[in-house]
Amino acid sequence: MELLSCGKMLLDSAGEIQDEYRKKLSPSGQPGVGDRFYQSILQRIDKVERIDLPKDEAGNFVDLPSEIVGVGFHDGDRKFAAMAAREEVPVVNATDSDWAEHQVLLECHGVQIRFLCGCDPTKWRQ
Repeated sequence: MELLSCGKMLLDSAGEIQDEYRKKLSPSGQPGVGDRFYQSILQRIDKVERIDLPKDEAGNFVDLPSEIVGVGFHDGDRKFAAMAAREEVPVVNATDSDWAEHQVLLECHGVQIRFLCGCDPTKWRQ
């Protein structure tokens, strides 16, 4: 709700972030809050800003430090980390444990994380 009232959603120009959302969420807005969020973003194009996320010859995001890739940070999450590093904005995470597992390394490289449900994955689904 905060994003829709006074913020912006950053998506990459190539559409990879939106594709990642599409894999997990329904544009109908059902059945959960993640689906509702995705639907809201699709309906509120005025809240979306498209940003170029360049890649190198090997297909890695230029703005994502190689140390993050080297520790096995999930491939599907790398685009979000690259966007956060490039634009100096936090990644907002609800319950994806990769962000908690790699929090120290990510933050050392300028990727800030805002944990909606706290940063202890054992308490996320209680």
